[in-house]
Amino acid sequence: MSNRLILAVFYLVSLLSLYSTSHAFIKTHDTAHSIQQESHSGQIQETTAIAEKIWERLTIGFVKHYENGDYTQARKAARSAFQLAENTFGTNHINTADSLLKLGIVAETLGDMVNAKRQMRNALLILEDQLGAHHEDVAVVLTNLANVYFEESNTELSEKYHTEALHIRLSALGEGDPAVAQSMYNLAVLYDDTLQYDKAIANYEQAISIWYKTLGETHPYVANALNNLANVYLATDKLSISEELHKQSLSIRKIIYGNVHPEVARSLINLGALYVKQSAYEKAKPIYKTAVSVAEKLFGPSHPQVAMLLYSLANIYHIQGRIDRHSEEKLTVKKTGFLKKVATKTLNTNTQTVSEDALNHKISHLHHSSQAYFAQALPLYERALKILDTAINANHPAMTAMVTELTLLYKSIGKPTKAAQLQVRLKKTH
Repeated sequence: MSNRLILAVFYLVSLLSLYSTSHAFIKTHDTAHSIQQESHSGQIQETTAIAEKIWERLTIGFVKHYENGDYTQARKAARSAFQLAENTFGTNHINTADSLLKLGIVAETLGDMVNAKRQMRNALLILEDQLGAHHEDVAVVLTNLANVYFEESNTELSEKYHTEALHIRLSALGEGDPAVAQSMYNLAVLYDDTLQYDKAIANYEQAISIWYKTLGETHPYVANALNNLANVYLATDKLSISEELHKQSLSIRKIIYGNVHPEVARSLINLGALYVKQSAYEKAKPIYKTAVSVAEKLFGPSHPQVAMLLYSLANIYHIQGRIDRHSEEKLTVKKTGFLKKVATKTLNTNTQTVSEDALNHKISHLHHSSQAYFAQALPLYERALKILDTAINANHPAMTAMVTELTLLYKSIGKPTKAAQLQVRLKKTH
């Protein structure tokens, strides 16, 4: 039986934030940890073995509850495991450290950063004493402690502990180990958040390279790192690279999860946003339509996430309509200048006829085009607003943006009464 603690799966998920860091926590092994007993009494050995089995069940229960998002039950399981470990194995035992770390993780998840840090530091002291300061399981606690400081926006301490964890893992496991890649990924997230893009890119790329070789090219960790790397390139206006990376991430996520999954929706949204930034609206629209369809299947047709995607899709049509409306207005001004020249007889008759017909044709085309775009935007805005009316407060920023855009659209399509009603609504909520 081994004294080493086993590193659990990395949490690389977040419902709304694309840059969340992951937890690395200690998980029970199929074989119980060895217990160092000073006495050889059969009764003590038997009692300790029973306690070990109970502790393992509690630990497994913690992992199950935590992964299912039941943090109250996870905390209860971790607390029971800690009390059992402390009373049975002692305050300085690795099982006690394990339970303390789990208590710290769930405390962080529930926003109790003070207790999270206290429990993780206590776990760190035990492991350093029992295993040595350079043991790979010490790196697990350092990683989680670094995540707490990241959540508190203390990026200096977060970087310090993530770097220490990386150095330990490099020394203990070698540069090609997946846990080394995890530390690099965590540092990349930190550098990304602090706008140190060159460092972020270097660490993301190293993490991806290691995971490619050790976990395979279609692993969730690879997809997440590619997604984040794509967003860094987007932030640095390297749009073609960003597009390729987002496509890779989307492709991997579809292979892993199928076409209907929150991670797939996230990749679609990111790719759509990239196309909007490129003004590639015809590419963006089918991406957002697919994202709407996925969100409807995941959350139902009246979910706020569906509303926000409808709003984003409506914005694309609205933008295209405004572009054509602006071009129409410019050509109308040009036509006015042209007709003035005609009136002063500075153009011959043939030139007058050809040029006026061409301008009229272009103006007419742009007018119908802008109206068509507005007509496609309108039901999307209205449906999105109807959903949000029952889901969020009237003064929520998303609601304000939605009402503002719909007000502008009503004005553009000649519905001043409806526009005025929405303007009154805006004044009442602000």
